[in-house]
Amino acid sequence: MQARIWTWWESLVVAVALVGVALTAAPVVAIEASGMVAASRETLSIAQSAHVQSRAASPQAARPDLDLPAEATVRRFAPIVARAARVHGVDEALVHAVIFAESSYDPDAISPAGASGLMQLMPATAAHYGVRDLFDPAQNVGGGVRLLRDLLKRFDGNVELALAAYNAGAYAVVRAGNRVPPHPETAAYVPKVIDYYRHFQAQNG
Repeated sequence: MQARIWTWWESLVVAVALVGVALTAAPVVAIEASGMVAASRETLSIAQSAHVQSRAASPQAARPDLDLPAEATVRRFAPIVARAARVHGVDEALVHAVIFAESSYDPDAISPAGASGLMQLMPATAAHYGVRDLFDPAQNVGGGVRLLRDLLKRFDGNVELALAAYNAGAYAVVRAGNRVPPHPETAAYVPKVIDYYRHFQAQNG
């Protein structure tokens, strides 16, 4: 069958119709494309927001070079520490920090100077606070926490000065002008305990 030859008028009508269809479809395509871009941007924004919130909620990791106690060791003495800290109004995390720095949670520890037990109390200090058995964890921690409480009061809640006094004695801090005494041992002790303190604070949340 021979194909029908269109007149120039019919061709013109068809061409105009096709142009109209194209112009009508263009806004629809543009709207759909715009919607896809907006959706993509919204998805990216949600993903970025979730990432920021997740990162903000992540706990700060302990210093890589910070020697830390085993959780089981801390849990062993946690009830004793919690009770003494509550009774005497001292931050539980600070008590743990001092214990770890002083004895590494060894209730039988004895220093060359004669300090003994978990919080390394000297015999005279133990007697002052009514501690009869230096190697009894509850008595030792009770006496050590009372000492720490009194040092915090004496130095107006200044944790660094209280720790310096715990290590070197209150008179050494006073003689230094209410500053950390320039003794190498004390100068190293204070920041170390502060690092432990921050760790236990983070653990307690």
